[in-house]
Amino acid sequence: MPPPMSPPLGSPRTNSPREVTVVVCINVLPLVFTRASLTESCPWHVEWSTSSYGLFLRNIVSGQRFKPMFIGCPEVFIPKQDEQSVRLLLLHSFNCIPVFLDTTVAHRHFQGFCKGVLWPIFHNVVDVYNSAELKLDDFDTTSSSSSTLASSPPPDPGVWLPPASWNPASQDKCWSEYCHVNRLFAKKVLENWQPGSVIWIHDYPLLVLASYLLRKLRGGGALALFMHVPFPSSEIFRTLTVRTELLRAMLCANHIGFLVFEHARHFLTACKRLLGLNYRTSHTGMLAVEYNGRLVLVTCSHCGTELHHMRALLGKLDSDPRAVALQATLAPLVHKFIFASVDRLEGLCGVPLKLRAFDRFLHMYPHRRTDTVLVQFGISLDCRPNDYHRTQQYVEKFVGELNRRWGTPTHPVVVYEERAHMQAQERMALWHVGHVFLDTCVRGGLSMLPFEFLAAHHGGDRPGVLVASEFACYSRILNGALLVNPWKADDVVAALVKAVEMPPYEMKSRFALNFKFLLDNPVSEWGARMLADIQKAGVPTTSVPPPPHPTTAASRGGSGGDCVEVGFGFDYRVVQFSPGFAALDVDDTVKKYATTSRRLLVFDYGGTLSWTLCLMDDEASMYYYYRNPDDKAAAAGDEMDPAARLASVRKRDGQVRTPVSMETKASLELLCNDPCNVVVVWSNGRRVELDHEFGSIAGLHLISDSGYFLRKSDSVVWESLYADAPDDFAWKPQVANVVRTYVGRTNGAFAIVNETSVTFDYHNSDPEYGEMQAAELYEHLSQLLKKDKVAIARGKGFVEVHRFGVNKAIAISMVLTFCKDKAGASPDMILCVGDDESDEPAFK
Repeated sequence: MPPPMSPPLGSPRTNSPREVTVVVCINVLPLVFTRASLTESCPWHVEWSTSSYGLFLRNIVSGQRFKPMFIGCPEVFIPKQDEQSVRLLLLHSFNCIPVFLDTTVAHRHFQGFCKGVLWPIFHNVVDVYNSAELKLDDFDTTSSSSSTLASSPPPDPGVWLPPASWNPASQDKCWSEYCHVNRLFAKKVLENWQPGSVIWIHDYPLLVLASYLLRKLRGGGALALFMHVPFPSSEIFRTLTVRTELLRAMLCANHIGFLVFEHARHFLTACKRLLGLNYRTSHTGMLAVEYNGRLVLVTCSHCGTELHHMRALLGKLDSDPRAVALQATLAPLVHKFIFASVDRLEGLCGVPLKLRAFDRFLHMYPHRRTDTVLVQFGISLDCRPNDYHRTQQYVEKFVGELNRRWGTPTHPVVVYEERAHMQAQERMALWHVGHVFLDTCVRGGLSMLPFEFLAAHHGGDRPGVLVASEFACYSRILNGALLVNPWKADDVVAALVKAVEMPPYEMKSRFALNFKFLLDNPVSEWGARMLADIQKAGVPTTSVPPPPHPTTAASRGGSGGDCVEVGFGFDYRVVQFSPGFAALDVDDTVKKYATTSRRLLVFDYGGTLSWTLCLMDDEASMYYYYRNPDDKAAAAGDEMDPAARLASVRKRDGQVRTPVSMETKASLELLCNDPCNVVVVWSNGRRVELDHEFGSIAGLHLISDSGYFLRKSDSVVWESLYADAPDDFAWKPQVANVVRTYVGRTNGAFAIVNETSVTFDYHNSDPEYGEMQAAELYEHLSQLLKKDKVAIARGKGFVEVHRFGVNKAIAISMVLTFCKDKAGASPDMILCVGDDESDEPAFK
């Protein structure tokens, strides 16, 4: 068999001291497989792919620092008897590790879940695209002098298909196979992973791979994910039944890369809305998602192509037989103005929209019918067959109609050819003769074709012009392109006219602007920058097997505290704690309890002794009539029923606390019956709520309103811990009015007006809008209350104004004084149990 197109990459087991192995995980290997002759030792002939996607993968890992190892599936099904010979060939000649799949598994994984479920969702395909049939304008062509090439075919149904993701049964059948394939990839990665290796996962077919790898690596190693396709808006992504599983699995990576910020923004919004995660900008300029104490770095970066490789292909146009054959086909068109396009035959590529706009262009500018031509190559697909066949029918019908309307048998206005593949040499031959690169995709991901077009025209007499869809990713970075909305035919027509009539100076200026990006961002340099960021996000471990959990961040190269593994399945995650954090040792606590005689036990109420549940807006509206129970009771001239008052208290703060269980109350009573114990329950809530839940437990101390009121165990009367200071709450009415104003403008928010504080609670509002409103309210109140002795606290989901100096820490210090007076000495054991940051001052 002939040698591979590039020198062998060598054995994956031996690295030079300077090299770092990058394990590139990709669904399909960038290799082309053809049957070899019977005389050869291996029944398959293999060579590197020259597709635009294959060339991208070949060059993302290069240079002296990094050495690639590809793990993926062959593009064809390899019989069982051939697997061993193919495995050895790929390892020794291409440094590739194949993952062999059964045909049924591969079909359900790729065509079923990847293309049938994820592909439409990730490209924002929803039913609105299926709402109307797409057709050409109805022009009167009876007076046209063009010869009739074909009669008008009957109309076809629309291009867009109902997304498979809307059918839960379709997802459930294929989701298990999707996970199974990701597990097979994880097994291959772990078999070939070495200490110091970087794992780089590519695109949506392997979204859950990071989760399986993290379980085995236990936080060790640099683990990254790069998305080649768009990420959908959160409103569309949330229609997936496995939405949280996918997000949590993606967040198992240390680094997640997107092509443009629009995609990253959708991902960050989905994390915020579906998982409640915050994000910020790190000190290195990268975005960071805060997930279980870890920072998952997010970058947005697009790449170009390898200019030297494109120039080498241009130099072979006259010697490569495929390029020569295509040039001979295009030779009769060289005297015309050529719009050149290569697109996959699927609805998202917008080829019918392109033909529709070109049809209108020829109708509006008759003199261009003889000197312009659209050369369109369609690439057939073996996935999403319904979409492919409908798009194919549309394209063939439109091409025939355009040539019938505006062309002649010898001079068609559209030259169309469908192919299964188009080699790089053939594409360069097309780009070299084309004057305009025309792309009208409806939603696009990674595409290297415009960069090939730029490389083909560098140094030529007439620089090429890019007419690009504003929905293409590269349109954000190629600022010299003419951007169009493919749905607006007149917009595309105007761009075509401008491209044809563009003066040379503008053409050169636009080309130079585009070409500068290509010079500054070749794939190899882009890959080196990405890998540097990946290594910063998670430096690999230096020992195998991985350390026993809990692992430390130092062992995996991080700078944070200890890491602990939590959860099962897709809820598995590595939780990182801040430096100095010490987990509570239950056995040690029990021993200390048994050996001490003066104990102070403090328990938080909401979130610790009982769960705190957020209300949805429609649920909260059921309790609107309880928004101000005190005023209601006063107006009625009598006292409100205690149960109704309690319900109103719970609903007024936008939350429902589940009742304390009988088992919990029994445990508290048991602790209170021990004379060696002083037991305290504290809460941010009101006195009436604590009385209702815990008033019947003898010997229990209660603290309400974040430490303002205390009810001792031997009393039923609440006393103020600040009785010696004047109660100056003159600020409360003004603050309450301001907070209620913001509540009225923030759907789902609540105003909590307690005796000693006023709180703006936005747990139930839109996460992003709630944060915006909270930030504005905080600034407003800071200016308003400059001269008042108050404290303004902003926490997760709330902004609270309370009297200055009131907090749980002061309340606990007073309880400690009480303990000393009672026992004649300080407690020899103090146990505080809480659930959020508002409890931290008491611990300190």
